[in-house]
Amino acid sequence: MSHNINTLNLGKEASIQHKSMEKLQWFERVFTFGLPKKMLPFYIERLEGTIPRIEAKVKYVPEQILSTKLDNKWSVKENIGHLAEVDEIANKRIDQMIAGISPLSPAVFEPKPYHELPIQEVINFFREARSKNIKRYRELSPSDLEKTALHPRLKVMMSPVDLAWFDAEHDDHHMVRISEILLTLLTKDQ
Repeated sequence: MSHNINTLNLGKEASIQHKSMEKLQWFERVFTFGLPKKMLPFYIERLEGTIPRIEAKVKYVPEQILSTKLDNKWSVKENIGHLAEVDEIANKRIDQMIAGISPLSPAVFEPKPYHELPIQEVINFFREARSKNIKRYRELSPSDLEKTALHPRLKVMMSPVDLAWFDAEHDDHHMVRISEILLTLLTKDQ
């Protein structure tokens, strides 16, 4: 199958939008926490939806493109692998909140060669980590949702509900980057 922006569920308008739309960088974002615990089902829904969104974007894209670094930054596969690693950290942080440990562990990532792996293997790694993450959120009691701990980088207190929202926002940040990579690489010869 030929691969173009239409087969990727990105639409023709996406390439125009991509070139003209500015975005706020992740580390420039400011977050306000203290979200109501009744918001957790909505954040879980967003977290569950990331894998199908990724699968739709990469479905017809050759492995070589998914492994290509754009602007000397992460490839599509590396972005997906990073999301899996973030889920592993989130699970640890949830346990720390419940145990009353503050500040939370810093997010330390050891680079893995995701770009060398088949896309399905990277997605499966993400699916496994995300499933554990969702399961953990669903196991939390109402009193667990009230617990807070200091986020090490942001220097603010956050609850498990805040963490779910933060991670859903982080997913969207990487989904935008994945779209940018695909649009750039798949439209560069058009």
